[in-house]
Amino acid sequence: MKIKKRVNLFITLIIAANLLLRLPALWEPTSYGDECIYLALGQALRKGLVFYRDIHDNKPPLLYLIAGLAGGKLFYFRIVSVLWNTLNIWLIALLTSKLTKKPWAPVLTAGLFLIFSLLPEGWVANGELFMIMPATLGVYLALIAQEKKSAWPWFASGFCFSLAFLFKIPVAFDFAGFFFALLIFKFKGIKSLLQLSKQKWPYLLLAGFVLPIALSIVYYAQKGAFTPYVRSALMQNIGYLSSWNGGGNNGLYQRAFILVLVTALIYRWRQQLGFSFVIISLTLGFSLYGVFLSERPYPHYLIEAAPWAALTLGLLLTQINTKKLIITTLLTFLILAGVNKFNFWWYPIMPYYRNFIDFALLGKISQQQYFRYFGQASLDDYQLAKELKSITRPDEPVFIWGDSACAYALSERIPVGRYTVAYHIKDFDAFNATLQALEKHQPTYIIKLNDEHTEFPQLDAFLASHYVFSQQLNRALVYHRISP
Repeated sequence: MKIKKRVNLFITLIIAANLLLRLPALWEPTSYGDECIYLALGQALRKGLVFYRDIHDNKPPLLYLIAGLAGGKLFYFRIVSVLWNTLNIWLIALLTSKLTKKPWAPVLTAGLFLIFSLLPEGWVANGELFMIMPATLGVYLALIAQEKKSAWPWFASGFCFSLAFLFKIPVAFDFAGFFFALLIFKFKGIKSLLQLSKQKWPYLLLAGFVLPIALSIVYYAQKGAFTPYVRSALMQNIGYLSSWNGGGNNGLYQRAFILVLVTALIYRWRQQLGFSFVIISLTLGFSLYGVFLSERPYPHYLIEAAPWAALTLGLLLTQINTKKLIITTLLTFLILAGVNKFNFWWYPIMPYYRNFIDFALLGKISQQQYFRYFGQASLDDYQLAKELKSITRPDEPVFIWGDSACAYALSERIPVGRYTVAYHIKDFDAFNATLQALEKHQPTYIIKLNDEHTEFPQLDAFLASHYVFSQQLNRALVYHRISP
């Protein structure tokens, strides 16, 4: 009983540490590009626009829905993300207690998860931070179903993984790894496969995963957004995925080959590794395929693997054997090799906290100096947003040619056309569609950012015919429509 109390105390301390370390995130300026897109779409939802039909991003809808429920404000959006991740720490500890009887294992895995989920941009409210919690819950519910010999928790498990998918699609690989691990641990030949085919749990698990996705497709089909939703959000538009690496897919084949080898090794050693380790390590292996899917060097992608990496390492350290050590070493090597191959970006941690302490606790720097740490573009966006609020109505759309979704989010103005950033217009070759939207809506103001170097000659011709230069606000060139 004393051990249980101590374990609970340490988990509480880990949760408190998580809250403390994420506290500075609540006072950041609205400056992170992806978050600004989420907030802009959340605000558009509150103004009656339909995702994918009226306004675009390339992720499923739940992330934007939460941004909308948070009022399209970064402070409240970050609060939701902090509480969300705190709940996941508790779930990791709870899941660990189902995977192993070692009393201190939940403390170890919860602590590891805190580190793994925080270091790679973990203070930002990205899709990975949101999707891993329902995935963790999905694994926990499946273990409950197996332990109690109950059928419907299997459906709930698949449902949770589906919710994770509706935050960001790479978690489908986590689900595939988890589902496959359940199958191969019980597979002993054709006879066992026939027995498995007669059991209810695989069908309930799959049904739980498919149903919410199918319902979301039906919903957006009714809203007139079937094609853009399926193409851009669910299938991850091919142009977007290949735009970073020039369209090559050799890396995908290489990683698939390595994943097959790891899976074969886990299958061969499954009895010696044990059920818990097989489930988690294979989920981690498949998760890494999702992490490196797009071959983009964004560190927050690694958060997808954070729960499974923490659990795999925790299960190894609580009961070390040679085969577990080999599998863990191999998976660690895959992570490090992927990070090195794709030159993942990293953001300094200590200067980030020092900047916050100097501003919030010591009063050494002004708010403007504090904001400048996040880039001069952040200050520019605040100035532009202030100007847009003063010269446009709340319901009046504007168009910004450049990558400044933050100006939309801060000014609470929606864009003309479906896109909030220039790189989406470029990636999806939406120049003509954007020009048509401009011609249709004839916005009073168009802003060009002088650091946007992508050519858009149709826009230049449109400005020359219908607009005059009004003013320059740092990097923003403001154009006003000529009255008819």
